[in-house]
Amino acid sequence: MLLEEFRTQYVSQTERAYVLLASLFIGVLLLTNIITSKYITVSHLTFTAGAITYPFTFSLLDIITEVYGKSKAKMVIWMGLVASLFMTLITYIANMIPVYKHSPVPQSAFQAVFGFIPGIVLGSMIAYLASQFIDVYLLELFRRLTNGKYLWIRNNISTLVGQLIDTAIFAGVAWILWPRLGFSSTLEPISWDTWYQITVNEYGFKVIFTFFNIPFVYLGVYLVRRYIKL
Repeated sequence: MLLEEFRTQYVSQTERAYVLLASLFIGVLLLTNIITSKYITVSHLTFTAGAITYPFTFSLLDIITEVYGKSKAKMVIWMGLVASLFMTLITYIANMIPVYKHSPVPQSAFQAVFGFIPGIVLGSMIAYLASQFIDVYLLELFRRLTNGKYLWIRNNISTLVGQLIDTAIFAGVAWILWPRLGFSSTLEPISWDTWYQITVNEYGFKVIFTFFNIPFVYLGVYLVRRYIKL
């Protein structure tokens, strides 16, 4: 009886932690898709606002992979994809519905912000699937090669490779390819020089973030393992 009660409580704790991590991952991913249409400048470096939040998805995914394994991490990736597609559909419908004449947000402003969402999600999906699966694959590969040791090395290699692929693909699809498809007359593609500048700056920011984030990945893995093992 006590053993069965312990097992039930253990499974509950394990599932609760997994749902929390998955929810954080999806929330950060959707937030990134919304804010990334804004370009920001920090110390003369230009990149998208999404660069602030998106690296956290790699950290959360690394924690999930380390604690729950590759299959559970892949499940979270697919959940994030479905959530992004649903968000794209809703924003597209909202953008197509005629605006009320006394709306505090005019159609032009709404279109300027959310008109990029389909392109952002298209670029995000392509880059996201490529980078996240590579991140999970490399983290799992090096975990086997190191017998579960040296998490900081495995985390750095998998995250840096994944983010390089993600940054290059996303910027090209969202800011160059999507506006050229002509679905909206208000969207203009950026130049290749701007694409290069944003890609280099964003990746540099993500590299710095990755190194500073190592202690938090260790802490996250430790706290989750301690929580689910009671």
